[in-house]
Amino acid sequence: MMNKSQIAFYRKTLIAILIDSGIARVPLLVEATGMGRRTVQEVINNMSDISITCLRTGSTKSGYYYISDWGVLDKNKIKNQLKHINDVLECCLSKQLILDLLEDISMSEQRIMQALFNQQRLQIMGLGVHHNEYDDGYLYAWESGVYPWFSDTDGSVNQMPHECYAEFFKVKKETVQNVLNYLDEKWLAKDIPTFYELEERFGGKWDEENGRIALLVICRYAFLSRRFDKTLWDKLLKPMQHPSEASSICSPLKRDSDIYFMTI
Repeated sequence: MMNKSQIAFYRKTLIAILIDSGIARVPLLVEATGMGRRTVQEVINNMSDISITCLRTGSTKSGYYYISDWGVLDKNKIKNQLKHINDVLECCLSKQLILDLLEDISMSEQRIMQALFNQQRLQIMGLGVHHNEYDDGYLYAWESGVYPWFSDTDGSVNQMPHECYAEFFKVKKETVQNVLNYLDEKWLAKDIPTFYELEERFGGKWDEENGRIALLVICRYAFLSRRFDKTLWDKLLKPMQHPSEASSICSPLKRDSDIYFMTI
């Protein structure tokens, strides 16, 4: 019987088995791979706990797949190409191998999306500073890492650049939405909190998601987006009822000096 490392070696070499009415063609597999019958059968036994569908991406002997043939493709590309490929086989893979593969794909996609977010961020900041594009609130949101919730679309128009990158903003969409909805309710009810009261309502200064830093950038984003009126800002920033760093919430945005390109 093979040990785990041997099974892992063969599993990486051979990751797909031709299926005919649910039965692996062991003789063909032996011929295609050069492995002995017992080795092939043992690998099959360790790979047959889950079935998936994938496509042939290269010509291999007897139609068997190797990880180098399709392991670098992402899930969406595989799905899209399935429509155009007639030669589709059902393959048996080990559950762990599938999980490992999907994890690798997910990590790769995450890195790509992070790189695209960073590039998009720099482009928007550059357009905002050098060509006066975008309103102050939207530009500040990208620079500071707060999700620009006010600019979300409803599906009736083209999406804004930020909408596909929600998870990459430091201050998340849900946090921004919760804080601004709360302020809106208090503003309409004429029961506006001071900043310290707002801070206490959302978990205190050191709360991981809703702490002081998040509240500061959310409030500044709202001010620069021209939301609420002077009544709210005067009460929120009542003397002795806010930290010193909150004093800049209502300052105008100076694009040439307030936008820091190296802060990501």
